Amino acid sequence: MAQGGWNRPRPGLQGHSSGTASTAFPHSCILDPMDKTFEELGLSSNVLEAVQDLGYTEPTPVQEQTIPLVLEGRDVIAAAQTGTGKTAAFLLPIMSNLGHIKKGQNPICLVITPTRELAQQIDETAHAIGTYTGHRTFTVMGGTKYEPQVKAIRNGVEILVATPGRLIDLLQQKAVNLKHVRTLVIDEADRMLDMGFWPSVRKIVAQVPPTRQTLMFSATISRDVTMSVGSLLHDPAYVEIAPKGTAAETITQYLMPVERSQKTSLLIAMLEKKGAERVLVFTGTKQGADTCARQLEKAGFRVRAIHSDRSQAQRERALEQFKKGKIDILVATDVIARGIDISDVSYVYNYDVPTNPEDYVHRIGRTGRAGETGLAVTLMGPDEISALREIEYLMGELVPLYDLEGFPYRDGRIVPNAKRSTKRTRHNVFSGSKMRSQSRRGYRR
Repeated sequence: MAQGGWNRPRPGLQGHSSGTASTAFPHSCILDPMDKTFEELGLSSNVLEAVQDLGYTEPTPVQEQTIPLVLEGRDVIAAAQTGTGKTAAFLLPIMSNLGHIKKGQNPICLVITPTRELAQQIDETAHAIGTYTGHRTFTVMGGTKYEPQVKAIRNGVEILVATPGRLIDLLQQKAVNLKHVRTLVIDEADRMLDMGFWPSVRKIVAQVPPTRQTLMFSATISRDVTMSVGSLLHDPAYVEIAPKGTAAETITQYLMPVERSQKTSLLIAMLEKKGAERVLVFTGTKQGADTCARQLEKAGFRVRAIHSDRSQAQRERALEQFKKGKIDILVATDVIARGIDISDVSYVYNYDVPTNPEDYVHRIGRTGRAGETGLAVTLMGPDEISALREIEYLMGELVPLYDLEGFPYRDGRIVPNAKRSTKRTRHNVFSGSKMRSQSRRGYRR
């Protein structure tokens, strides 16, 4: 945990520019922005047809810099913000170079990812590209029956997408063989480490030929991760598109101090006054997600909860209902904070301040995607000040305050002290509001 006040040097304010490799990696491959088209990156004609069909107009920075490296056969560690196109950054070049197998043979590309939702997203993109390249893709994950997965693998797939736990089970049953894998992708590597998947990942990697190409993608790459994966990659090229902990510039952030007992009332008041369509609410626990969803439903909102205790069918149904507008609000734990491609999210509310600062960046990254503007609001209780400080220290910026006019705040809430500065005031996207922005060195009741 970071110590001390706010007068210390702030990381991130002097960060390197987008499109260069991070100085955190001593052997990084320094890459300048190229402004190339997909046609100029060396992708196959079939994949270029898929690119057009998918509606990609120009490469994102991570795609522009990573695709040539993958096509060259390099091992790559790439870090980029959520929503910047990492999935296409590895699938497009892989499927440009990947050969084909006969029916009944083993996979030649393996993608490991921590959650079912991420696995499904990767599978959907791979299927879309495979329509043009002819590659067969299949996903194995927990929460689904074994028999259809075993049958599909035995029929032969070129690209296997898997969550670690289910893949380990299938390996132990000898239902899958990884000895022909040519390309290994480890997606969301930092999340793998946080969720305790690393021992399983190492067991899986031990079944893959050492001559493989290995690609590691994540929103952030910490030193813990680089130490963990050091032996898994050979002379990797490092690409970092944005400094660790950087939130997208399209996202406006606000902080709302409130007593914990008033959080639900404040959230409901915000939804009633500012809009309740296309809203994600993040809680710290599964029980908290269920409780919050029940309270919002009682208040008249169309809402569903989604977390790891819900069945796969329930999770898929909730996401589908949200995407189609049949429900307006999803209340979730961090299981969907990364990698879920939900478009046009208007607001992200942090009902609980995340204890992991990087989770904050991933949560608010659900809005403000693909160049659209978004809004992220964090409800902070008195016991969450330390967690907020860690978040602000990571981002290298202070989150502006916002008070909902007319809400009956209790005197017991903790608010920033009276030292104010107008230098950081942002445009107020809420009409009729009171918004303050200041340099904080402490808090007071």
